[in-house]
Amino acid sequence: MDRDPLDASAVAARGLTRRFGDVSALEDVSLDVPRGTVFGFLGPNGAGKTTTIRLLLGLMNPTSGTLDVLGEPLPQGGLRVRRRTGVVLENHGLYEGLTVGASLHFAARSYGLTRSDATVRVRELAERFGLAHRLTERPSTLSRGMRQRLSIVRALVGRPELLVLDEPTNGLDAQAAADLRAMLVDLVDDGATVFLTTHLLAEAERLCDLVTVIKAGRVVATGTPEDLRRQASVQRVRVEGPGMAQALARTSGAGLGDWFADGPNVVSIAVEGPQGIPAVVAALVAAGGSIHRVEPVGQTLEAAFLSLVATESDRIPADESPVIQMGAP
Repeated sequence: MDRDPLDASAVAARGLTRRFGDVSALEDVSLDVPRGTVFGFLGPNGAGKTTTIRLLLGLMNPTSGTLDVLGEPLPQGGLRVRRRTGVVLENHGLYEGLTVGASLHFAARSYGLTRSDATVRVRELAERFGLAHRLTERPSTLSRGMRQRLSIVRALVGRPELLVLDEPTNGLDAQAAADLRAMLVDLVDDGATVFLTTHLLAEAERLCDLVTVIKAGRVVATGTPEDLRRQASVQRVRVEGPGMAQALARTSGAGLGDWFADGPNVVSIAVEGPQGIPAVVAALVAAGGSIHRVEPVGQTLEAAFLSLVATESDRIPADESPVIQMGAP
């Protein structure tokens, strides 16, 4: 029998739409999150990320469209999905009446761990995330960073198949953030899937196998971080040569993009893709520049993201915006 292609997806959404009265939070969103990957779901505030998370946890029904998570159709399979999913949200929802240790043991037992396995698992994660000496305290006594660590350990304690992380490194120091990243690598190596939202684009670039960018409730791009860096519209070219900054100043712009000088002999100029580089070279030569080196500058994911969500009257009306499909998922 042929295997259902959705079996390869931890999250599979088709035409997912969610409206609140006349307001559309999501409009015709389709996602494929391959199992065993770190998937970045990126967008500005108000783009629809939180609504999407609520939908994929079965906490909210879509207005239209279909959604399968871990092979379970939602919303009817929501409870089964939540039993197999760990979640870290900005609003932690910690049990303030329980000690840290009791809260973690309760979470572990809820995921089906035996009492002895729960004890071992809680101790292991508490030591890894610097909570071992805080197990007898209540969450209300913890700093913001420690509360974030507790939320992360609680999400990991049941060895989830799917880990949903909403701004997971908020409040974490550098060591705790590095520990979390290492833990995510281990989880994915063991076959788990991570669904990550973050405003730290360097973090997404480092961790994610695949990224979807959402804007105003619509998907505007999907691909690997490399795909987005390569194909986003705004790029830069770095030009080196004696007196290059003065030569560029003599062009009086000459229709060139935004630029800055990195010392007297190096300039960096914005171009609309590689096809814009010859015009930069011609303008600098005409201004008397002696060019020794021309180097297209590799984009960061952050620069690509900003170009994808730039507003400038939104260039194309929202109901006409094309989806930019960048590379195979």
